[in-house]
Amino acid sequence: MSKDLLTTLEKLRPTDSLSAELWPENVQVATRIRIIADENNIGTPRVPRRRVGAVALVAMLCAAGMVGCAAATAMMPKPFTDMYSGWQTMPGTNGGIDPSTAERVGSIPGPDGTVFSVFVAHGADGWGCVAPVFETSSETDKVGPSKFISLGHGCRSNDDLYGADSFGGGAGYEAGSHEATYDAGAGGAVRAELHTADGQIYPTILAEDRFYGWIPLSLTFPRPTLVGYAADGTVVGTR
Repeated sequence: MSKDLLTTLEKLRPTDSLSAELWPENVQVATRIRIIADENNIGTPRVPRRRVGAVALVAMLCAAGMVGCAAATAMMPKPFTDMYSGWQTMPGTNGGIDPSTAERVGSIPGPDGTVFSVFVAHGADGWGCVAPVFETSSETDKVGPSKFISLGHGCRSNDDLYGADSFGGGAGYEAGSHEATYDAGAGGAVRAELHTADGQIYPTILAEDRFYGWIPLSLTFPRPTLVGYAADGTVVGTR
């Protein structure tokens, strides 16, 4: 008996009109295609149906917001969660804030080839914690950094505006060995730049209604000016 599937099909072809009616030409063609495909794929591993169902289920839960899908594919590095572990016992936060849920909300060029990034984590009742850091550029495509320099952090509730309702309100400043970091209320601005006395411009990151940035310590005098802009590019305030 021939092992060629097409030859076998030819021998099985109906010869009378009744059989041809029961097995029309379009069905024959579809059957040939299926058999040829099976013959070509002999030995090809197949993905178990249970696995396909599991993937579909996870995708459905991700779309519905029922599981933390980002955390399922990557985890915040332990050095980061250790650094900000105090968020979990922060007084008044109604259960604390988990640092492993922090997200990088923005990054700008930092000093000496580093990157200045701002991470934000949210808890219950509108509480949020913010952590600006210097990290290496090679880690900006990861969930969080393993090697970084912490530039302070702060947690507050939505009720605590801390000057965020006015541009430049509640400004904070901290000087390091070679750089200074700062934050200031956004007010009605959606973008801000720090203009130095010698004409240089440094960008900022908007996070939780505040602008965060850095500047070389050597350029902090004469005092630079923070300029805020509306969405249409008009200046809404300076500080």
